[in-house]
Amino acid sequence: MQDVDKLEKLFKGFKAAVAVGEKVMSDGKIDWSDTLHVPELYSAVEKIVQAVKEYKELGEEIKDIDGEEAIKLVSIIFS
Repeated sequence: MQDVDKLEKLFKGFKAAVAVGEKVMSDGKIDWSDTLHVPELYSAVEKIVQAVKEYKELGEEIKDIDGEEAIKLVSIIFS
């Protein structure tokens, strides 16, 4: 049985990217003041890229996911 550590990293990266997007769009526009979020966005994208680089393991994790692991992954998104 595979664990879901690569999927967790991917989900956490997506969640972090969405959080940055929410901060950027909190004032309803994108402008130069949003550049202060670049380091945070870079960190989120880096997490996603690192997880995707391990695509073979991701595939194995996806094939072997069970209900408990699925709940764990969904809880990452909604926490």
